[in-house]
Amino acid sequence: MVSNTSTVTVLYYDQSDMTSICSDVLNDLTVKTDNRVIFPSSYRDDKIIIAVLDGVCQVRNSLGDRPIFS
Repeated sequence: MVSNTSTVTVLYYDQSDMTSICSDVLNDLTVKTDNRVIFPSSYRDDKIIIAVLDGVCQVRNSLGDRPIFS
Protein backbone atom coordinates (compact mmCIF):
# COMPACT_ATOMS: atom_id res chain seq x y z
CA MET A 1 0.00 0.00 0.00
CA VAL A 2 1.27 3.49 -0.91
CA SER A 3 1.11 6.34 1.61
CA ASN A 4 3.00 9.41 0.29
CA THR A 5 5.98 10.78 -1.61
CA SER A 6 9.36 11.94 -0.37
CA THR A 7 12.68 13.53 -1.28
CA VAL A 8 15.70 11.39 -0.37
CA THR A 9 19.47 11.48 -0.73
CA VAL A 10 20.99 8.18 -1.85
CA LEU A 11 24.60 7.24 -1.07
CA TYR A 12 26.02 4.57 -3.37
CA TYR A 13 29.04 3.10 -5.11
CA ASP A 14 29.09 3.06 -8.89
CA GLN A 15 29.94 -0.55 -9.82
CA SER A 16 32.30 0.59 -12.59
CA ASP A 17 34.35 2.78 -10.19
CA MET A 18 34.11 1.78 -6.54
CA THR A 19 36.84 4.16 -5.37
CA SER A 20 34.53 6.88 -4.07
CA ILE A 21 31.05 7.25 -2.65
CA CYS A 22 28.52 8.97 -4.92
CA SER A 23 25.26 10.67 -3.99
CA ASP A 24 22.02 11.66 -5.71
CA VAL A 25 19.00 13.61 -4.53
CA LEU A 26 15.75 12.09 -5.80
CA ASN A 27 12.45 13.95 -5.53
CA ASP A 28 8.83 12.81 -5.39
CA LEU A 29 9.56 9.14 -4.79
CA THR A 30 6.72 6.93 -3.66
CA VAL A 31 7.02 5.75 -0.05
CA LYS A 32 5.16 2.63 1.09
CA THR A 33 3.47 2.50 4.49
CA ASP A 34 6.44 0.47 5.83
CA ASN A 35 8.70 3.51 4.97
CA ARG A 36 10.38 1.78 2.01
CA VAL A 37 11.18 4.15 -0.86
CA ILE A 38 10.30 2.95 -4.35
CA PHE A 39 13.08 3.81 -6.84
CA PRO A 40 12.48 4.12 -10.59
CA SER A 41 13.11 0.70 -12.17
CA SER A 42 16.37 1.67 -13.89
CA TYR A 43 17.83 3.68 -10.97
CA ARG A 44 19.47 0.72 -9.21
CA ASP A 45 21.35 -0.35 -12.38
CA ASP A 46 25.14 -0.34 -11.84
CA LYS A 47 24.84 0.93 -8.24
CA ILE A 48 25.52 -0.53 -4.82
CA ILE A 49 23.25 1.48 -2.55
CA ILE A 50 24.78 2.16 0.87
CA ALA A 51 22.17 4.38 2.49
CA VAL A 52 18.93 6.24 1.84
CA LEU A 53 18.61 9.47 3.84
CA ASP A 54 15.50 11.60 4.32
CA GLY A 55 15.61 14.96 2.60
CA VAL A 56 18.40 16.80 0.82
CA CYS A 57 21.82 16.04 2.32
CA GLN A 58 25.22 17.21 1.13
CA VAL A 59 28.19 14.90 1.69
CA ARG A 60 31.03 17.08 3.00
CA ASN A 61 33.68 14.37 3.22
CA SER A 62 33.80 10.64 2.73
CA LEU A 63 36.43 7.97 3.18
CA GLY A 64 39.53 8.89 1.19
CA ASP A 65 38.62 12.54 0.60
CA ARG A 66 40.96 13.92 3.26
CA PRO A 67 44.61 13.04 3.90
CA ILE A 68 45.36 11.02 7.02
CA PHE A 69 47.73 12.78 9.41
CA SER A 70 49.64 10.84 12.01
